[in-house]
Amino acid sequence: MYRVTIYENPESSKGIEIHSPYNNDLKVDSDTLKPSINEIGTFNFTIYPNNPGWGKIQPLTTLIKVEDVPHDFVVFEGRILQPTTDQGDDRVLSESYLCEDEKAYLHDSIQSWKKFTGDRTGEQLFREALKVHNEQVEDYKRFEVGHIDMPDLSGNVRFMTDTDDTFDNISDKLLENDNIGGELRIRKENNVRYLDWVKEVGEEKKTPIRLRKNMLDMTKELDPTEIVTKLYPRGERLEGGGDDEESQNQSKPRLTIADVNNGKEYLMANEELINEFGIQGGTQTWDDITQANILKSSAQKWLDNQLVATGKFNITVLDLSLLNLDPDRFWIGNTHLVQNPLMNVDERLRIVDMNIKINAPEESELNFGDKELTLSQYQKSLTKERQKMRIIQDTVRMQSKSVEKIKTDLTRAQQTIVDLQETVKNGDTNIQNQITAITDDLQVIAGMVPDEETITDIETDITVLQQNKTIQDSKNLSYEERLKNLEEAINKEE
Repeated sequence: MYRVTIYENPESSKGIEIHSPYNNDLKVDSDTLKPSINEIGTFNFTIYPNNPGWGKIQPLTTLIKVEDVPHDFVVFEGRILQPTTDQGDDRVLSESYLCEDEKAYLHDSIQSWKKFTGDRTGEQLFREALKVHNEQVEDYKRFEVGHIDMPDLSGNVRFMTDTDDTFDNISDKLLENDNIGGELRIRKENNVRYLDWVKEVGEEKKTPIRLRKNMLDMTKELDPTEIVTKLYPRGERLEGGGDDEESQNQSKPRLTIADVNNGKEYLMANEELINEFGIQGGTQTWDDITQANILKSSAQKWLDNQLVATGKFNITVLDLSLLNLDPDRFWIGNTHLVQNPLMNVDERLRIVDMNIKINAPEESELNFGDKELTLSQYQKSLTKERQKMRIIQDTVRMQSKSVEKIKTDLTRAQQTIVDLQETVKNGDTNIQNQITAITDDLQVIAGMVPDEETITDIETDITVLQQNKTIQDSKNLSYEERLKNLEEAINKEE
């Protein structure tokens, strides 16, 4: 299914295959591949001295590529880091490597301090970061600015930090900025590597992930620990500070809502939320708000609209696309319909993390989430799960009773079989005795049957008797006639 190829150095035009997608002995061991969207993706593998790549890997300069052969899809591309050499109890040497994907090249350049003004400062920073990066690194580590598909980027970023590398600047100032965000995507066209910055990568796929189809197991986690029921809003700093964070004095107080909230610096959530989670304090900061009444209204809106929990799902799946049984392969960023009635899940979820084992694709794990839930969704989820649990418990109890009844019936059936076996055994004895008696009677009867000579004599005697009977009958007729004549004569004399 997967092919792994290494290139001894960036100038190598011909790679060395160290793992074959076909059924042979060319395989790496201890393989774990974890692609990522906004983090550095990794790949771990182990090889032995009989592998073609043994002794040919140079840390940081040897490149590696992992391909999904059936889909003609590159799932990982990057560089190999320092190896770990091991000699096991069987005295067999092995070398294990950690690899990082191409986004790690952005760690190899350091940015200069720069301030941004005007419109779309976020896009300005992104373009400037890649420009400085490309000036500092080798050709094979460079990125061209790709698609920028983001909402309003004006006024949200003010400067580039000169103590961070390119990757950290992009992450801190853009991707992890609550007011900006977005996701990175590496795209290659005509041997040019582009870095796209979009709101969200991935596509909506039609292939469902369903219990009894391609879902092997699933875990679900609801995390309400970030809920705030007692909010302390904070606005701009009241004294000191400059345009950049480096010049701000962190000891200066911020604007509160006390002046417009009866002296209280906090707002309470609604009673339903407090009853569900209790008092959970927290703060939120709005640097650009300078008036207490605006700060209060913004804080109240945030408090009313906050999402109370995140749902995370870990699923072990069978990627049936590798066998051409499903049209879509699983990949980070894509969304799929996930259906598991036992856990009250029937909705589209997004793959945010993956763990691929190239030697055992059937053990691949997908992480979905974080899915944010409102209070009603959170309560509904828990309620339905409890209902499902009660149904399952009732079903288990009924099945337990059924099992006990089946056990009892089975015991009775087994006893019946024993009784039948005994009856058959006794019946065999009675039948044998009856057969013996009948045999004896037949022998007696057989002794009473005359032989052929006796039968011939009897037939002769019968013939003689029949002849004598005929003679006697004739005589009797003659006697009867004479007697009749005598009676007639007597009657005449009278």
